[in-house]
Amino acid sequence: MRLLGDEYVKSEFRNHKSVENPIHIVGFLNEWQRYAQEVEGESWHGTKLDTEKIEKMSDQQLGQLYELMQAIQKKGREDPEGNI
Repeated sequence: MRLLGDEYVKSEFRNHKSVENPIHIVGFLNEWQRYAQEVEGESWHGTKLDTEKIEKMSDQQLGQLYELMQAIQKKGREDPEGNI
């Protein structure tokens, strides 16, 4: 899963390289920093996405989230023990 996550993170940072709105930049970096802290501590296991955050997502973001979910499920079927 780490490989999949690393590729996703790299892609997200590349996609946001040209963002000029400081509010979007700060929000993006804050969320990634929070994510990195959670993943490092593995406190994310068993947690669900905040409904309020999901409601604020654009159609594009929801589509990306769905694609990520599908990729994770596919990896799980290919290697049910999580060995990547």
